[in-house]
Amino acid sequence: MDEDRIKRIARAMCRAARLDPDTPAPDPQAPAIMRPQSDSRPPPAWTLFRQQAERFIAANPATASSL
Repeated sequence: MDEDRIKRIARAMCRAARLDPDTPAPDPQAPAIMRPQSDSRPPPAWTLFRQQAERFIAANPATASSL
């Protein structure tokens, strides 16, 4: 999948949930599997929506191709 498209859609989903995509994730324990062990900073909030964005792209390829 196109990494930029995943990130764009995940950031849009994050904004739709009324979260700032660039602020740290509200629950730093939730996305712990998405960051290296050496990085103790929480990832940006948009990463909480990454899997949903990937699912959206897989389920709606025609729609996602235009995003």
